Amino acid sequence: MMKNIFFLILLTVAFTGIKAQKENPFDVACAMQKDPKITGIENSVKNSLQTLNMNCGNTSPYYYDNSLYMPQAADDVIYIKLNFIFLTKPDGTGNFEQNNPDHIQVIDDIVAAMNNRLANLGQPVAGCNGYGQANFTNTKIQTVVNKIWKADPAWDYLYTGYDPNLGPLGGNMPLYPPSSDYYYTYLDSDPSIPSGINVVFANNGNIYNNYIATGDYSASSGEGWAAAEFPYQAPIDRKLRQFWPNLFNKYLYMKNFVVNNPTWGSQPWSVVRQWLVGMGYTSFPHELGHNLGLYHHDCGSNIMSYDPGNHDYFSRDNIATMYFSASVTSARQYFTDNSFKTTNINVTSNQLWDIDFRNYSNVKIDNNSSLKTTCKLIMAPESRVVVKSGSNFIIEGADVSSANNTSWKGIKVEGTGYCLILPDTKIDNGYFYVYADNTVLPNLKSAEKELAKPDSKIVKNNPAVSDVFRIFPNPTGDFINIQTDDEIISGSVYNISGQKIITVEQNNKRIDVQSIPSGMYLLEVKTKTRTITEKFIKK
Repeated sequence: MMKNIFFLILLTVAFTGIKAQKENPFDVACAMQKDPKITGIENSVKNSLQTLNMNCGNTSPYYYDNSLYMPQAADDVIYIKLNFIFLTKPDGTGNFEQNNPDHIQVIDDIVAAMNNRLANLGQPVAGCNGYGQANFTNTKIQTVVNKIWKADPAWDYLYTGYDPNLGPLGGNMPLYPPSSDYYYTYLDSDPSIPSGINVVFANNGNIYNNYIATGDYSASSGEGWAAAEFPYQAPIDRKLRQFWPNLFNKYLYMKNFVVNNPTWGSQPWSVVRQWLVGMGYTSFPHELGHNLGLYHHDCGSNIMSYDPGNHDYFSRDNIATMYFSASVTSARQYFTDNSFKTTNINVTSNQLWDIDFRNYSNVKIDNNSSLKTTCKLIMAPESRVVVKSGSNFIIEGADVSSANNTSWKGIKVEGTGYCLILPDTKIDNGYFYVYADNTVLPNLKSAEKELAKPDSKIVKNNPAVSDVFRIFPNPTGDFINIQTDDEIISGSVYNISGQKIITVEQNNKRIDVQSIPSGMYLLEVKTKTRTITEKFIKK
Protein backbone atom coordinates (compact mmCIF):
# COMPACT_ATOMS: atom_id res chain seq x y z
CA MET A 1 0.00 0.00 0.00
CA MET A 2 1.48 3.32 -1.05
CA LYS A 3 1.29 6.38 1.16
CA ASN A 4 -0.95 9.13 -0.15
CA ILE A 5 1.86 11.65 -0.29
CA PHE A 6 5.43 11.61 -1.56
CA PHE A 7 7.78 14.15 -0.02
CA LEU A 8 10.47 15.90 -1.99
CA ILE A 9 13.67 14.36 -0.76
CA LEU A 10 17.04 16.08 -0.76
CA LEU A 11 19.57 13.33 -0.40
CA THR A 12 22.45 14.24 1.89
CA VAL A 13 23.60 11.41 4.18
CA ALA A 14 26.05 9.23 2.23
CA PHE A 15 26.18 5.45 2.45
CA THR A 16 28.62 2.94 1.05
CA GLY A 17 28.51 -0.56 -0.28
CA ILE A 18 26.55 -0.58 -3.55
CA LYS A 19 28.60 -2.54 -6.05
CA ALA A 20 28.07 -2.72 -9.80
CA GLN A 21 29.92 -6.02 -9.61
CA LYS A 22 31.28 -7.76 -6.54
CA GLU A 23 34.82 -6.73 -7.49
CA ASN A 24 33.91 -3.12 -8.31
CA PRO A 25 35.32 -0.74 -5.68
CA PHE A 26 34.20 2.44 -7.45
CA ASP A 27 30.45 2.47 -7.52
CA VAL A 28 28.52 5.60 -6.56
CA ALA A 29 26.76 5.77 -3.22
CA CYS A 30 23.40 7.37 -2.45
CA ALA A 31 22.23 9.63 0.37
CA MET A 32 18.90 10.55 1.92
CA GLN A 33 17.44 13.10 4.29
CA LYS A 34 14.18 15.03 4.25
CA ASP A 35 14.43 18.75 3.75
CA PRO A 36 12.57 20.27 6.76
CA LYS A 37 11.47 23.19 4.60
CA ILE A 38 9.43 20.82 2.44
CA THR A 39 7.80 18.74 5.17
CA GLY A 40 4.12 19.54 5.59
CA ILE A 41 3.75 21.49 2.35
CA GLU A 42 2.09 18.80 0.29
CA ASN A 43 -1.00 18.33 2.43
CA SER A 44 -1.95 21.96 2.03
CA VAL A 45 -1.19 21.94 -1.69
CA LYS A 46 -3.14 18.76 -2.23
CA ASN A 47 -6.14 19.96 -0.24
CA SER A 48 -6.23 23.25 -2.13
CA LEU A 49 -6.23 21.41 -5.45
CA GLN A 50 -9.11 19.24 -4.33
CA THR A 51 -11.03 22.35 -3.38
CA LEU A 52 -10.61 23.71 -6.90
CA ASN A 53 -11.99 20.54 -8.50
CA MET A 54 -14.49 18.71 -6.33
CA ASN A 55 -14.81 16.01 -9.01
CA CYS A 56 -11.36 14.81 -7.96
CA GLY A 57 -12.18 13.26 -4.62
CA ASN A 58 -9.21 10.86 -4.78
CA THR A 59 -11.23 8.04 -3.25
CA SER A 60 -10.34 5.50 -5.96
CA PRO A 61 -7.95 2.77 -4.80
CA TYR A 62 -5.85 3.64 -7.85
CA TYR A 63 -4.82 6.77 -5.92
CA TYR A 64 -3.21 4.91 -3.04
CA ASP A 65 -2.98 1.15 -3.69
CA ASN A 66 0.14 0.36 -5.71
CA SER A 67 -0.77 -3.35 -5.88
CA LEU A 68 -3.35 -2.44 -8.54
CA TYR A 69 -0.47 -1.48 -10.83
CA MET A 70 1.24 -4.87 -10.86
CA PRO A 71 2.34 -5.27 -14.50
CA GLN A 72 1.28 -8.15 -16.71
CA ALA A 73 3.73 -10.47 -18.47
CA ALA A 74 2.28 -9.43 -21.84
CA ASP A 75 2.75 -5.70 -21.22
CA ASP A 76 4.76 -3.80 -23.77
CA VAL A 77 7.58 -1.46 -22.71
CA ILE A 78 6.92 2.12 -21.64
CA TYR A 79 9.64 4.77 -21.87
CA ILE A 80 10.79 7.51 -19.51
CA LYS A 81 12.83 10.51 -20.71
CA LEU A 82 16.04 11.60 -18.99
CA ASN A 83 18.16 14.66 -19.81
CA PHE A 84 21.83 14.03 -19.06
CA ILE A 85 23.11 17.59 -18.63
CA PHE A 86 26.88 18.09 -18.61
CA LEU A 87 27.94 21.47 -17.23
CA THR A 88 31.18 22.70 -18.79
CA LYS A 89 33.51 25.65 -18.66
CA PRO A 90 33.07 28.23 -21.46
CA ASP A 91 35.65 26.39 -23.57
CA GLY A 92 33.69 23.11 -23.36
CA THR A 93 36.10 21.42 -20.92
CA GLY A 94 35.63 20.54 -17.27
CA ASN A 95 33.28 17.64 -17.94
CA PHE A 96 32.61 14.86 -20.43
CA GLU A 97 33.22 16.63 -23.73
CA GLN A 98 30.69 16.68 -26.54
CA ASN A 99 33.25 15.99 -29.28
CA ASN A 100 35.34 13.39 -27.47
CA PRO A 101 34.45 9.90 -28.76
CA ASP A 102 35.75 8.10 -25.67
CA HIS A 103 33.76 10.36 -23.36
CA ILE A 104 30.59 9.83 -25.39
CA GLN A 105 31.08 6.08 -25.50
CA VAL A 106 31.45 5.87 -21.72
CA ILE A 107 28.13 7.71 -21.26
CA ASP A 108 26.42 5.58 -23.93
CA ASP A 109 27.68 2.41 -22.25
CA ILE A 110 26.37 3.56 -18.86
CA VAL A 111 22.94 4.21 -20.39
CA ALA A 112 23.01 0.83 -22.14
CA ALA A 113 23.90 -0.86 -18.84
CA MET A 114 21.01 0.91 -17.09
CA ASN A 115 18.50 -0.23 -19.70
CA ASN A 116 20.00 -3.71 -19.68
CA ARG A 117 19.49 -3.95 -15.93
CA LEU A 118 15.90 -2.68 -16.16
CA ALA A 119 15.20 -5.37 -18.75
CA ASN A 120 17.20 -8.20 -17.12
CA LEU A 121 16.65 -8.49 -13.39
CA GLY A 122 18.24 -11.00 -11.07
CA GLN A 123 16.50 -12.81 -8.22
CA PRO A 124 16.57 -12.09 -4.47
CA VAL A 125 18.78 -14.12 -2.20
CA ALA A 126 17.48 -15.75 0.96
CA GLY A 127 16.20 -13.20 3.45
CA CYS A 128 15.36 -10.57 0.83
CA ASN A 129 11.89 -9.35 -0.05
CA GLY A 130 10.35 -11.63 -2.66
CA TYR A 131 12.67 -14.58 -2.08
CA GLY A 132 11.03 -17.77 -3.34
CA GLN A 133 8.29 -15.85 -5.21
CA ALA A 134 7.67 -15.54 -8.94
CA ASN A 135 9.48 -12.24 -9.38
CA PHE A 136 9.62 -10.15 -12.52
CA THR A 137 12.70 -10.47 -14.68
CA ASN A 138 11.92 -7.29 -16.64
CA THR A 139 10.52 -3.97 -15.38
CA LYS A 140 9.15 -3.24 -18.90
CA ILE A 141 10.44 0.32 -18.34
CA GLN A 142 13.27 1.73 -20.44
CA THR A 143 14.98 5.12 -20.48
CA VAL A 144 15.35 7.48 -23.41
CA VAL A 145 18.39 9.67 -22.73
CA ASN A 146 19.00 13.05 -24.33
CA LYS A 147 22.59 14.30 -23.84
CA ILE A 148 22.91 18.06 -23.36
CA TRP A 149 25.99 20.22 -22.89
CA LYS A 150 25.82 23.60 -21.19
CA ALA A 151 28.63 26.10 -20.82
CA ASP A 152 27.51 27.22 -17.42
CA PRO A 153 28.71 29.75 -14.82
CA ALA A 154 27.76 27.12 -12.23
CA TRP A 155 30.13 24.54 -13.72
CA ASP A 156 31.93 24.25 -10.39
CA TYR A 157 29.41 22.63 -8.05
CA LEU A 158 30.80 24.67 -5.18
CA TYR A 159 28.37 27.23 -6.63
CA THR A 160 25.36 24.97 -6.73
CA GLY A 161 23.09 27.81 -5.66
CA TYR A 162 23.86 29.87 -8.74
CA ASP A 163 21.05 32.22 -9.74
CA PRO A 164 21.38 33.64 -13.29
CA ASN A 165 19.66 36.82 -12.13
CA LEU A 166 22.39 37.54 -9.58
CA GLY A 167 25.51 37.29 -11.75
CA PRO A 168 27.89 34.45 -12.58
CA LEU A 169 28.18 33.26 -9.00
CA GLY A 170 24.82 34.44 -7.70
CA GLY A 171 23.61 32.71 -4.58
CA ASN A 172 26.93 30.94 -3.94
CA MET A 173 25.27 28.11 -2.03
CA PRO A 174 27.69 25.41 -0.79
CA LEU A 175 27.10 21.73 -1.55
CA TYR A 176 26.55 21.01 2.16
CA PRO A 177 24.03 21.58 3.55
CA PRO A 178 21.74 21.30 0.53
CA SER A 179 19.42 24.12 -0.44
CA SER A 180 16.31 24.28 -2.57
CA ASP A 181 18.69 24.91 -5.50
CA TYR A 182 20.57 21.70 -4.80
CA TYR A 183 19.47 20.11 -8.07
CA TYR A 184 20.28 23.08 -10.32
CA THR A 185 16.62 24.05 -10.45
CA TYR A 186 17.33 27.08 -12.64
CA LEU A 187 17.78 24.65 -15.56
CA ASP A 188 14.04 23.87 -15.37
CA SER A 189 13.29 27.17 -17.08
CA ASP A 190 15.83 26.73 -19.88
CA PRO A 191 13.76 26.57 -23.11
CA SER A 192 16.50 24.65 -24.94
CA ILE A 193 16.13 21.67 -22.58
CA PRO A 194 13.27 19.32 -23.60
CA SER A 195 10.88 17.60 -21.24
CA GLY A 196 12.66 14.98 -19.15
CA ILE A 197 14.08 14.34 -15.70
CA ASN A 198 17.08 16.66 -15.51
CA VAL A 199 20.10 14.59 -14.49
CA VAL A 200 22.88 17.11 -13.84
CA PHE A 201 26.57 16.17 -13.89
CA ALA A 202 28.87 18.73 -12.24
CA ASN A 203 32.38 18.66 -10.82
CA ASN A 204 34.36 20.00 -7.91
CA GLY A 205 36.34 22.67 -9.72
CA ASN A 206 39.23 22.68 -7.26
CA ILE A 207 39.90 18.98 -7.81
CA TYR A 208 39.51 19.17 -11.59
CA ASN A 209 41.74 22.22 -11.93
CA ASN A 210 44.44 20.55 -9.82
CA TYR A 211 44.31 17.45 -12.05
CA ILE A 212 44.74 19.49 -15.21
CA ALA A 213 47.34 21.93 -13.85
CA THR A 214 49.63 19.37 -12.22
CA GLY A 215 48.96 16.14 -14.11
CA ASP A 216 48.77 14.46 -10.71
CA TYR A 217 45.58 12.38 -10.52
CA SER A 218 46.30 10.71 -7.19
CA ALA A 219 44.00 12.99 -5.21
CA SER A 220 40.49 11.68 -4.55
CA SER A 221 37.95 12.59 -7.22
CA GLY A 222 35.65 14.08 -4.58
CA GLU A 223 32.26 13.09 -3.18
CA GLY A 224 31.32 9.73 -4.67
CA TRP A 225 27.57 9.79 -4.36
CA ALA A 226 24.43 10.73 -6.27
CA ALA A 227 21.00 12.04 -5.29
CA ALA A 228 17.47 11.98 -6.71
CA GLU A 229 14.06 13.43 -5.86
CA PHE A 230 10.88 11.55 -5.06
CA PRO A 231 7.71 12.23 -7.08
CA TYR A 232 4.68 14.22 -5.94
CA GLN A 233 1.00 13.40 -6.17
CA ALA A 234 0.30 17.12 -5.89
CA PRO A 235 1.21 19.28 -7.64
CA ILE A 236 1.26 16.80 -10.49
CA ASP A 237 3.54 18.95 -12.67
CA ARG A 238 6.30 19.36 -10.07
CA LYS A 239 9.73 18.80 -11.60
CA LEU A 240 11.95 15.80 -10.83
CA ARG A 241 15.74 15.88 -10.91
CA GLN A 242 18.94 13.97 -10.15
CA PHE A 243 22.40 15.23 -9.22
CA TRP A 244 25.67 13.36 -9.93
CA PRO A 245 28.73 15.29 -8.67
CA ASN A 246 32.26 14.36 -9.75
CA LEU A 247 31.48 11.59 -12.25
CA PHE A 248 33.92 13.13 -14.72
CA ASN A 249 36.51 13.64 -12.01
CA LYS A 250 36.07 9.95 -11.21
CA TYR A 251 36.57 9.07 -14.89
CA LEU A 252 39.88 11.03 -14.90
CA TYR A 253 40.98 9.51 -11.58
CA MET A 254 40.25 5.94 -12.69
CA LYS A 255 41.78 6.29 -16.16
CA ASN A 256 44.94 8.09 -15.02
CA PHE A 257 45.59 6.70 -11.53
CA VAL A 258 43.71 3.46 -10.92
CA VAL A 259 44.79 1.79 -14.17
CA ASN A 260 47.77 -0.57 -13.50
CA ASN A 261 47.80 0.47 -9.85
CA PRO A 262 48.72 -2.48 -7.56
CA THR A 263 46.20 -1.26 -4.97
CA TRP A 264 43.44 -2.39 -7.32
CA GLY A 265 45.17 -5.42 -8.74
CA SER A 266 47.15 -3.70 -11.53
CA GLN A 267 44.13 -3.83 -13.84
CA PRO A 268 44.18 -2.45 -17.41
CA TRP A 269 41.83 0.29 -18.60
CA SER A 270 39.54 -2.31 -20.20
CA VAL A 271 38.77 -3.68 -16.73
CA VAL A 272 38.78 -0.36 -14.84
CA ARG A 273 36.50 1.12 -17.47
CA GLN A 274 33.98 -1.65 -16.77
CA TRP A 275 34.00 -0.64 -13.10
CA LEU A 276 32.96 2.85 -14.17
CA VAL A 277 30.38 1.69 -16.71
CA GLY A 278 29.12 -0.88 -14.21
CA MET A 279 27.42 1.88 -12.25
CA GLY A 280 24.78 1.72 -14.98
CA TYR A 281 23.69 -1.67 -13.63
CA THR A 282 23.10 -0.50 -10.07
CA SER A 283 23.57 3.16 -9.13
CA PHE A 284 21.74 4.62 -12.12
CA PRO A 285 18.63 2.40 -11.84
CA HIS A 286 18.81 3.01 -8.08
CA GLU A 287 18.45 6.78 -8.53
CA LEU A 288 15.74 6.30 -11.16
CA GLY A 289 13.98 4.13 -8.58
CA HIS A 290 13.85 7.15 -6.25
CA ASN A 291 12.34 9.25 -9.07
CA LEU A 292 9.67 6.54 -9.36
CA GLY A 293 8.86 6.48 -5.66
CA LEU A 294 11.17 3.78 -4.25
CA TYR A 295 12.86 4.11 -0.87
CA HIS A 296 15.98 2.46 0.54
CA HIS A 297 15.11 -0.93 2.01
CA ASP A 298 15.75 -4.65 2.17
CA CYS A 299 19.02 -6.57 1.81
CA GLY A 300 21.85 -6.02 -0.64
CA SER A 301 20.32 -8.17 -3.35
CA ASN A 302 17.80 -5.37 -4.04
CA ILE A 303 18.80 -2.47 -6.30
CA MET A 304 17.33 -0.05 -3.73
CA SER A 305 19.35 -1.43 -0.81
CA TYR A 306 22.39 0.24 0.76
CA ASP A 307 23.72 -3.04 2.19
CA PRO A 308 26.52 -4.99 0.46
CA GLY A 309 25.28 -7.37 -2.21
CA ASN A 310 24.63 -7.92 -5.90
CA HIS A 311 21.96 -5.21 -6.23
CA ASP A 312 20.43 -6.82 -9.29
CA TYR A 313 16.67 -7.06 -8.72
CA PHE A 314 13.52 -5.08 -7.91
CA SER A 315 10.80 -6.78 -5.89
CA ARG A 316 7.29 -7.16 -7.26
CA ASP A 317 6.15 -4.37 -4.94
CA ASN A 318 9.00 -2.15 -6.18
CA ILE A 319 7.88 -2.54 -9.78
CA ALA A 320 4.21 -2.00 -8.94
CA THR A 321 5.23 1.23 -7.17
CA MET A 322 7.14 2.37 -10.25
CA TYR A 323 3.99 1.98 -12.37
CA PHE A 324 1.90 3.65 -9.68
CA SER A 325 4.23 6.65 -9.92
CA ALA A 326 4.03 6.60 -13.71
CA SER A 327 0.26 7.04 -13.50
CA VAL A 328 -0.65 9.31 -10.58
CA THR A 329 2.48 11.24 -9.59
CA SER A 330 4.61 13.95 -11.14
CA ALA A 331 6.85 11.24 -12.65
CA ARG A 332 4.22 10.57 -15.32
CA GLN A 333 5.01 13.80 -17.21
CA TYR A 334 8.34 12.28 -18.28
CA PHE A 335 7.00 9.15 -19.95
CA THR A 336 6.82 9.37 -23.72
CA ASP A 337 3.48 10.23 -25.29
CA ASN A 338 3.38 6.96 -27.23
CA SER A 339 4.07 4.70 -24.23
CA PHE A 340 1.43 1.95 -24.45
CA LYS A 341 1.37 -1.41 -22.67
CA THR A 342 -1.10 -2.94 -25.23
CA THR A 343 -2.85 -4.94 -22.49
CA ASN A 344 -6.14 -4.20 -20.67
CA ILE A 345 -7.28 -2.81 -17.37
CA ASN A 346 -10.27 -5.07 -16.84
CA VAL A 347 -13.16 -3.43 -15.00
CA THR A 348 -15.46 -6.24 -13.83
CA SER A 349 -17.21 -4.48 -10.94
CA ASN A 350 -18.57 -0.98 -10.44
CA GLN A 351 -15.74 1.54 -10.09
CA LEU A 352 -15.34 5.29 -9.63
CA TRP A 353 -12.23 6.92 -11.05
CA ASP A 354 -12.24 10.31 -9.31
CA ILE A 355 -8.50 10.82 -9.74
CA ASP A 356 -6.07 12.56 -12.07
CA PHE A 357 -4.98 9.39 -13.84
CA ARG A 358 -2.62 8.66 -16.74
CA ASN A 359 -3.36 5.24 -18.18
CA TYR A 360 -1.05 3.25 -20.47
CA SER A 361 -3.47 0.40 -21.24
CA ASN A 362 -6.76 -0.29 -22.93
CA VAL A 363 -9.74 -0.23 -20.58
CA LYS A 364 -12.30 -3.03 -20.92
CA ILE A 365 -15.56 -2.70 -18.98
CA ASP A 366 -17.36 -6.03 -18.69
CA ASN A 367 -19.52 -8.24 -16.46
CA ASN A 368 -22.45 -5.74 -16.45
CA SER A 369 -20.22 -3.25 -14.67
CA SER A 370 -20.19 0.52 -14.54
CA LEU A 371 -17.06 2.68 -14.73
CA LYS A 372 -17.54 6.33 -13.88
CA THR A 373 -14.79 8.92 -14.37
CA THR A 374 -15.13 12.39 -12.88
CA CYS A 375 -11.65 13.92 -12.84
CA LYS A 376 -8.91 13.65 -15.49
CA LEU A 377 -8.22 10.58 -17.58
CA ILE A 378 -5.22 10.64 -19.93
CA MET A 379 -5.19 7.73 -22.37
CA ALA A 380 -2.39 6.39 -24.56
CA PRO A 381 -3.02 7.44 -28.20
CA GLU A 382 -3.11 3.79 -29.31
CA SER A 383 -5.50 2.74 -26.56
CA ARG A 384 -9.28 2.58 -26.42
CA VAL A 385 -12.07 2.08 -23.91
CA VAL A 386 -14.20 -0.97 -24.75
CA VAL A 387 -17.66 -1.09 -23.19
CA LYS A 388 -18.94 -4.65 -23.38
CA SER A 389 -22.62 -5.52 -23.74
CA GLY A 390 -24.55 -4.83 -20.54
CA SER A 391 -21.87 -2.53 -19.11
CA ASN A 392 -21.47 1.24 -19.25
CA PHE A 393 -18.93 4.04 -19.18
CA ILE A 394 -20.07 7.27 -17.53
CA ILE A 395 -18.20 10.56 -17.96
CA GLU A 396 -19.24 13.33 -15.60
CA GLY A 397 -17.30 16.54 -15.29
CA ALA A 398 -14.18 14.72 -16.44
CA ASP A 399 -11.45 15.66 -18.87
CA VAL A 400 -10.78 12.67 -21.13
CA SER A 401 -7.76 13.27 -23.36
CA SER A 402 -4.88 11.62 -25.17
CA ALA A 403 -1.28 11.77 -23.98
CA ASN A 404 -0.25 13.39 -27.26
CA ASN A 405 -3.37 15.60 -27.30
CA THR A 406 -3.75 14.84 -31.00
CA SER A 407 -5.19 11.38 -31.57
CA TRP A 408 -6.92 8.53 -29.79
CA LYS A 409 -8.70 5.29 -30.74
CA GLY A 410 -11.79 6.31 -28.78
CA ILE A 411 -14.59 4.47 -27.00
CA LYS A 412 -16.06 1.32 -28.52
CA VAL A 413 -19.55 0.39 -27.34
CA GLU A 414 -20.66 -3.19 -27.95
CA GLY A 415 -24.16 -4.68 -27.93
CA THR A 416 -26.30 -3.15 -25.22
CA GLY A 417 -23.43 -1.23 -23.66
CA TYR A 418 -23.75 2.47 -22.89
CA CYS A 419 -21.52 5.49 -22.92
CA LEU A 420 -23.15 8.32 -20.98
CA ILE A 421 -21.70 11.82 -21.10
CA LEU A 422 -23.45 13.64 -18.29
CA PRO A 423 -24.03 17.39 -17.92
CA ASP A 424 -21.11 19.55 -16.74
CA THR A 425 -18.72 17.55 -18.92
CA LYS A 426 -16.63 19.56 -21.38
CA ILE A 427 -14.77 17.70 -24.09
CA ASP A 428 -13.11 20.32 -26.26
CA ASN A 429 -10.53 18.30 -28.17
CA GLY A 430 -11.16 17.32 -31.78
CA TYR A 431 -10.23 13.63 -31.54
CA PHE A 432 -12.66 12.31 -28.90
CA TYR A 433 -15.21 9.92 -30.37
CA VAL A 434 -17.46 6.97 -29.62
CA TYR A 435 -18.33 4.20 -32.04
CA ALA A 436 -20.24 0.92 -32.25
CA ASP A 437 -20.26 -1.82 -34.89
CA ASN A 438 -17.65 0.12 -36.85
CA THR A 439 -19.97 3.15 -37.08
CA VAL A 440 -18.16 6.28 -35.96
CA LEU A 441 -20.18 8.96 -34.22
CA PRO A 442 -18.05 12.05 -34.89
CA ASN A 443 -20.38 14.84 -33.76
CA LEU A 444 -20.69 14.78 -30.00
CA LYS A 445 -22.10 18.30 -29.83
CA SER A 446 -25.60 17.06 -30.57
CA ALA A 447 -27.85 16.10 -27.74
CA GLU A 448 -28.15 12.40 -28.48
CA LYS A 449 -26.72 9.85 -30.88
CA GLU A 450 -28.33 6.46 -31.33
CA LEU A 451 -25.83 3.66 -31.80
CA ALA A 452 -26.26 0.84 -34.28
CA LYS A 453 -27.32 -1.75 -31.73
CA PRO A 454 -30.72 -1.46 -30.04
CA ASP A 455 -30.71 0.10 -26.57
CA SER A 456 -27.13 1.37 -26.97
CA LYS A 457 -26.84 5.05 -26.33
CA ILE A 458 -24.50 7.96 -25.89
CA VAL A 459 -25.99 10.99 -24.18
CA LYS A 460 -24.34 14.40 -24.27
CA ASN A 461 -25.51 17.52 -22.54
CA ASN A 462 -26.82 20.19 -24.91
CA PRO A 463 -26.56 23.63 -23.31
CA ALA A 464 -29.77 25.59 -23.12
CA VAL A 465 -30.45 28.13 -25.85
CA SER A 466 -32.17 31.46 -25.45
CA ASP A 467 -35.30 30.39 -23.56
CA VAL A 468 -35.48 29.09 -20.02
CA PHE A 469 -35.18 25.44 -19.15
CA ARG A 470 -34.73 24.21 -15.61
CA ILE A 471 -35.78 21.39 -13.33
CA PHE A 472 -36.68 21.80 -9.66
CA PRO A 473 -36.44 21.03 -6.79
CA ASN A 474 -33.01 19.46 -7.03
CA PRO A 475 -32.31 17.46 -4.92
CA THR A 476 -35.86 16.19 -4.60
CA GLY A 477 -37.73 13.62 -2.58
CA ASP A 478 -41.02 13.30 -4.46
CA PHE A 479 -41.38 15.15 -7.76
CA ILE A 480 -39.29 16.82 -10.45
CA ASN A 481 -40.86 19.87 -12.09
CA ILE A 482 -39.84 21.01 -15.57
CA GLN A 483 -39.91 24.69 -16.46
CA THR A 484 -39.80 25.36 -20.22
CA ASP A 485 -41.73 27.29 -22.86
CA ASP A 486 -41.23 24.46 -25.37
CA GLU A 487 -43.74 21.72 -25.97
CA ILE A 488 -42.46 18.49 -24.45
CA ILE A 489 -42.62 15.62 -26.93
CA SER A 490 -41.22 12.92 -24.64
CA GLY A 491 -38.74 12.35 -21.88
CA SER A 492 -36.88 9.65 -19.98
CA VAL A 493 -35.17 9.16 -16.64
CA TYR A 494 -31.99 7.04 -16.64
CA ASN A 495 -30.23 5.55 -13.64
CA ILE A 496 -26.48 5.64 -13.16
CA SER A 497 -26.18 2.37 -15.11
CA GLY A 498 -27.78 3.95 -18.15
CA GLN A 499 -31.07 2.06 -17.86
CA LYS A 500 -34.31 3.84 -18.67
CA ILE A 501 -36.52 3.60 -15.56
CA ILE A 502 -39.21 6.28 -16.15
CA THR A 503 -40.89 7.46 -19.34
CA VAL A 504 -42.20 11.03 -19.43
CA GLU A 505 -45.45 11.48 -21.30
CA GLN A 506 -46.05 14.29 -23.79
CA ASN A 507 -46.41 17.72 -22.17
CA ASN A 508 -46.00 16.23 -18.70
CA LYS A 509 -44.02 18.81 -16.69
CA ARG A 510 -44.27 17.02 -13.34
CA ILE A 511 -42.53 13.66 -12.84
CA ASP A 512 -43.22 11.38 -9.89
CA VAL A 513 -39.91 9.96 -8.57
CA GLN A 514 -41.13 8.77 -5.17
CA SER A 515 -40.68 5.12 -6.03
CA ILE A 516 -37.04 5.20 -7.17
CA PRO A 517 -34.11 4.70 -4.78
CA SER A 518 -31.93 7.54 -3.56
CA GLY A 519 -29.07 8.45 -5.89
CA MET A 520 -28.13 10.42 -8.98
CA TYR A 521 -30.21 10.24 -12.19
CA LEU A 522 -30.27 11.73 -15.65
CA LEU A 523 -33.41 13.37 -17.07
CA GLU A 524 -33.62 13.62 -20.84
CA VAL A 525 -36.33 15.84 -22.32
CA LYS A 526 -37.15 16.07 -26.05
CA THR A 527 -38.99 19.08 -27.46
CA LYS A 528 -39.75 20.06 -31.06
CA THR A 529 -36.49 21.99 -31.34
CA ARG A 530 -33.96 20.26 -29.12
CA THR A 531 -33.06 17.55 -26.66
CA ILE A 532 -31.89 18.56 -23.19
CA THR A 533 -30.31 16.45 -20.47
CA GLU A 534 -30.03 17.41 -16.82
CA LYS A 535 -28.89 15.45 -13.81
CA PHE A 536 -30.79 15.40 -10.53
CA ILE A 537 -30.46 13.78 -7.15
CA LYS A 538 -33.21 11.79 -5.45
CA LYS A 539 -32.89 12.18 -1.68
